[in-house]
Amino acid sequence: GCGLVGNLHGINADGTATAAMQALIDGIKNSSTLKKASYWNWNFVPQKGEGGVPEYLTKDFIFMPNAWGPEPVDAKKLVVAGKASFTDAMGGTSPATMASILLGMNEPDIIGSCMGNMFGSCTAPCDDEAVRSNDCPTAWIGGSSPAEANSRGQCNCWQHSEATGCGFWGVDGCKGAQPLPGLWDKTEEAEQCVDSVMDKWKQTAAAAYQKGYKYLSSPMVAVNVSYARNFIERACGCDASGNCACTDASCGCPVYVAFHFYGNDCRPKTLGNYDTLRAR
Repeated sequence: GCGLVGNLHGINADGTATAAMQALIDGIKNSSTLKKASYWNWNFVPQKGEGGVPEYLTKDFIFMPNAWGPEPVDAKKLVVAGKASFTDAMGGTSPATMASILLGMNEPDIIGSCMGNMFGSCTAPCDDEAVRSNDCPTAWIGGSSPAEANSRGQCNCWQHSEATGCGFWGVDGCKGAQPLPGLWDKTEEAEQCVDSVMDKWKQTAAAAYQKGYKYLSSPMVAVNVSYARNFIERACGCDASGNCACTDASCGCPVYVAFHFYGNDCRPKTLGNYDTLRAR
């Protein structure tokens, strides 16, 4: 997997860990060929996470960076792959080691939702009409009182909140308000969007390769694993017979498939969670 995510209780700012946390870390290390525990967070370096809680790690961790959206990554934001003790987003130094893989964009295969107090209600950013008519309610990621999007499911998700994935947003060079979930629909508009997304991805891949990254992953899909397959085939220049012109990071070819799996409750067999995981 991509690793642990969120607040890890028992790790201190100086990179030391409590005995209980160290026992957990050691157990994870033993399950890895890298002999490290892994961690990721939808960003390029550790940061302050939900509720402003700092993401402290120890020297026993590998951090896996993520290119969250389709826009080209700024090479300055990428830490050199394999570097230990790098600058984090909190003004300090993380003793972790930067991974040699860059994870692809987050959940482009679904529209998703704006997070916070409009989660589930807001499924699209406000368009120009909504903004002009003052019909663009603001979502708050830390809002305690539930609120509603406008009648078209739109809200201001860019000031005080964020979306669950990049499929929520528009993309430069693509038509439509939310083009990414339909990227592989094989329409003329979709094909134009594919060209734009691939051009951006090639730029991201080039920046990562220059920083020493050896591997790339497919987009981290939420539901549709075939979305990742289509992306890999296009990025790697594969033909109908499965022969690919490009097979490594130097030319933008992802060699790992990344997908999310959400299991609810503690009854994976009863609720079918295992079946879903097996299918993916």
